[in-house]
Amino acid sequence: MTAQHQLPRGWLLDTGYSGSKGTHLRAGSYDLNQLDPQYLSLGNALNTQVPNPYAGIVPGPLGGATITRMQSLRPYPYYNQITVQDVHLGSSIYHALILSVEKRLSSGFVLLSSVTFSKSISNGVAGGANNAGTLQVAAPASQTSPGLVYQNGKFNLKQSRSIDSDDTPYRFVTSLVYELPFGANKPFHGSSNALNRVIGGWQVNSVFSVEGGLPVLISGANNFVSSRPNSTGVSAKLDHPTIDRWFDTTQFVNPPSWTFGNIGLTLPDVRTAGVTNVDLSISKSTQIIERLKLQIRGEAFNAFNHANFLPPNGTFVPGTNGLNSSSTFGTVTSDRGPRIVQLAMKLVF
Repeated sequence: MTAQHQLPRGWLLDTGYSGSKGTHLRAGSYDLNQLDPQYLSLGNALNTQVPNPYAGIVPGPLGGATITRMQSLRPYPYYNQITVQDVHLGSSIYHALILSVEKRLSSGFVLLSSVTFSKSISNGVAGGANNAGTLQVAAPASQTSPGLVYQNGKFNLKQSRSIDSDDTPYRFVTSLVYELPFGANKPFHGSSNALNRVIGGWQVNSVFSVEGGLPVLISGANNFVSSRPNSTGVSAKLDHPTIDRWFDTTQFVNPPSWTFGNIGLTLPDVRTAGVTNVDLSISKSTQIIERLKLQIRGEAFNAFNHANFLPPNGTFVPGTNGLNSSSTFGTVTSDRGPRIVQLAMKLVF
């Protein structure tokens, strides 16, 4: 849904709303052989050894005389973890307000500027180009990797509903092209063809973009079942984050044994640094003879060498007191790269 308004001097204003509702989207992985949460109340008794009804029937450790009570209560006691990947159980909702202004080409100048304010909520929609719907039987894996790992994926996906990991709250982009007014048939021209060839044919192009950061993902609990820690109830957001302390790491604690962590797939109020970037190019085209043209170009990506930080380390490592013991948790160690400059020249005939 959009509305446009024509402004004087070739300017066009455009406002719009975009919304979508997604169902049966490709989502994160979960364990098909997950223990039913009703048994978690047994606590440490789940680690005790019990007679194995499949002793001598299946190969490997699960064919021994005894297995843990937890293993015996799994839907398929003769397997460890059974990871179902990229199943179509994801759902999402998206709302966006879009504003744009355009300056149509005149006097060698054209500009397009737009800003988008949006919000996306999901229960963990997977991106990328992995194969969908594959079933893998694997050995036990620690559920400590940040990302789309469900704690209770088989029994309660609604518990994972949160701000989507790709949610960008705002994005501003301006692009422009400007043919400098010098040379033949331009407002400022020389007194000879030779001079016009030198001062004419110059063009400046630029793209300036600013976008908000993505939600931070936290993982790494260690209590037999949880993949995420508990929140203390106090926000981990800092008013003035630094690369050495992007969020308050003291606001996370290992959950009690045999319970799920209470933070969501993403933190509701802690985000990455976002991106500010300017790409700039200057080019010149010179007509040497009727059928031969020389073009030279200089381009700078991230022209002002702005530090665009990558997400902070979101791996929580519980110590003996249940608090984080990792010195790298909550720190930023890398960025998207420095300024890149390239030069090019070509003959067109």
